Amino acid sequence: MARRLPFLLIFLASASLAVEATEVQTRVRALTRQLAADRLSEREQAQQQLLDMGTGILPILPDDKVRFPAEAKRRLEIIRRQLEVEKSRESTNGRQLIMKANAKALSSVISQLEQLSGNRVVDYRAMRRQRQIEIPISIDLNKVTFFQALDEILEKSGMEIYPYAVDVDGRPLKGIAFIASDRKQTPQQGTVDYEAGFRFQVTQIRAIRDYRDVDANGLAIHVETLWEPRLDPIQITLLRNTVTAVDQKGVSLIRKGGGESPLAINRTAPVFILPFRLPGEESQRIQTLSGELECLLPSDHAVFRFQELTAATPQRLEEAEVEVTLKSVRREKRAYDIEIFARLDDAEKPLESHLSGWMHRNAVYLEDAAGARVEPLQIQKTTERDDGFGFVFRFIAPKKIEDYALVYSMPTSFISQRIPFRFTELKLP
Repeated sequence: MARRLPFLLIFLASASLAVEATEVQTRVRALTRQLAADRLSEREQAQQQLLDMGTGILPILPDDKVRFPAEAKRRLEIIRRQLEVEKSRESTNGRQLIMKANAKALSSVISQLEQLSGNRVVDYRAMRRQRQIEIPISIDLNKVTFFQALDEILEKSGMEIYPYAVDVDGRPLKGIAFIASDRKQTPQQGTVDYEAGFRFQVTQIRAIRDYRDVDANGLAIHVETLWEPRLDPIQITLLRNTVTAVDQKGVSLIRKGGGESPLAINRTAPVFILPFRLPGEESQRIQTLSGELECLLPSDHAVFRFQELTAATPQRLEEAEVEVTLKSVRREKRAYDIEIFARLDDAEKPLESHLSGWMHRNAVYLEDAAGARVEPLQIQKTTERDDGFGFVFRFIAPKKIEDYALVYSMPTSFISQRIPFRFTELKLP
């Protein structure tokens, strides 16, 4: 009996979880029906209770194909959208990490950080012709962000973030790279800020006094911006009208310019510059400097898998707000050209032509029954519309095309979110 006890406990725990899931589904169904109640108060109550149940009910909410009265459908759409926004915000903020290590090798600690955060971290020392030696480090981190954990690990090992890393094709690295540090001191307290999945650092403050052109006088504050690689932002915009600075006496510095400035997110080491008028000599430091960015981020992703690549007619797969159509598979000598079209509902902003870079970053490959993958040799955009886009992918596969499935992954929703930044105790030159 004693030997069977662990199995009995596992069975009881599994049964308990199953009962709990069934109760949630039953409650969601009941509240969904209540969305069509005769009384407004009952409809409002059901809508709020569904929202209060949180993002976990998204997979079990009825879809558009289920027949409901118009009022219930309208409220379901509101609920779904609000929960998707909430889920996206949860994803943006990232996990609070707990990490412990006692004299463990740097590579092992970095690997643990990657697994916990879902972010790629690259030892770039060899690329900088530095010795790639293992360093034992000890850490005890409790509920910190990815960048807080990374900075602590790198500081203890004598490393630093290297924001200029590129991949083998010369494009910005899809990950955070580090190298051995040659700095004689760590960044001063107050010059680094962590917000959600972002890391901001004031890298320099320049003061200019021009005796010929008084209007050229001013301060230029350079802020380096990094984000967790898993976020893969589509656009980041500095909202200059939100930027404020106050000196040690509480006197506000006068900001130069306003409006919005997009960051060059497809380059290494993205930096934005905050210009102010030159303050008086009594201003010794900036007590607080703050502002906001607006970020357009992909939210949930879906994987579309087309099994029949020899079918004569187009195939369509739907997931959330996205429909992907496999339009054709054409043989071109030793290669195969596979054409798709992706249609998105209510995604006008991400489909703007100057923001189309994310479309080229979507994962696509052929996969056989054993899981072996074939990456595309060429990618060509064929269609650009207000409601979607099309691509042709050229593959050279070692097997017959019928031995493969086409796998295509892309975001199914997008979120616009404001990210604040704040620095303190910045000494002026």
